[in-house]
Order: sequence, then structure tokens, then C-alpha cells
Amino acid sequence: MNKPIRTTLVFALVSGFLALPVSDLLGRFGSYPAAFKWVLWMDLAIYALLLARWSRTRPLSILFPLALLLGAAIWPGTRIGFYALALGVLCWVRSGICFSDTPIRALVAELITVVGGIALVGIFGSSSRTAWPLGLCLFILVQALYFYIIPSNSDRQIVTASPDPFEQARLEAEKVLAQ
Repeated sequence: MNKPIRTTLVFALVSGFLALPVSDLLGRFGSYPAAFKWVLWMDLAIYALLLARWSRTRPLSILFPLALLLGAAIWPGTRIGFYALALGVLCWVRSGICFSDTPIRALVAELITVVGGIALVGIFGSSSRTAWPLGLCLFILVQALYFYIIPSNSDRQIVTASPDPFEQARLEAEKVLAQ
């Protein structure tokens, strides 16, 4: 199991366990839906930083999508729009900024992970307040499938050592002598 998959699985469990306590803590400063939007923004910001690190992308390049999403999180009464924008920002950061070298596979991977994650949230994440952390955890767990479909840079790069110049000269000499 490679590092992005393992870290995504651990991140899903930690996010699921911390979502309710952190949203309760933030709920003291505002309403619960707003606090849960802030929790989702924090989760996505941390995950975007992890994605930038894994792809060796500058963290500054993910600043605009996260700032856009933060504006939607602060804006009152945009819960469904915020969720849709959060999915768009996740896809934008992951396939548009961090892992943008395989566009067709990235589109397939995004469709599978986003639709699968939404389906699990729809099935198991009821409208009760205590079910949302489970839905969040399941959504992030499905996101680990992305790295099965799109291998990380460390999996794709097979380091080939440059051939020894003497070995290369020997091979060329053998080709000449074989003629």
C-alpha cells in the first residue's frame, strides 16, 4: 500500500472522529450548519495540502481554490451550493492542479470517487447530526480509490540509471563486430 492511500485512510478515520467535536466547538460561535461547513473546509484544506505535497506542487497554487471555498463557507445560507463547490474544488485541486498529467484517467477517477462518495453519504449519512461524521469518513475513504486508478508520482517514476559509458561503448563495438 503506497503512502497516499494509507494516509488517506488514516485521514478519513481522524476526520470522522474529530468532525463532531470540532463542529460542536465551532458551533458555539455560530450555527451548526455553518460550523460543519467550516469543518469541511478545514478537512479539504488539509487534504489539499497533502495532495500538493504528494505531487510536489507548490502549496501556493492551491490557495485560490481554497480561498474561494472559504468564502462560500463563510457566506450564510449556501449549504447545498457549498457542498457542490467543495466537490468541484476537490476535483480541481486533485486532478487540475496536483495530478494533471493523465486527463482521461483523471476524469474517470474523479467520476468514480466523487459519485461513489456521494452515494455512500446519501445511503449512510442521514440528516441527523451524528450521522454526518460517518458520511464524511466514508466519503474520504472512497477518495483513496483515486490513487489506485491514478498512481502517485513515486509509483510511476521508475528510475533507470544512465548506462555506463564503457558498457555502452562495448555494446556498440559488439554491434559493429557482428556485422
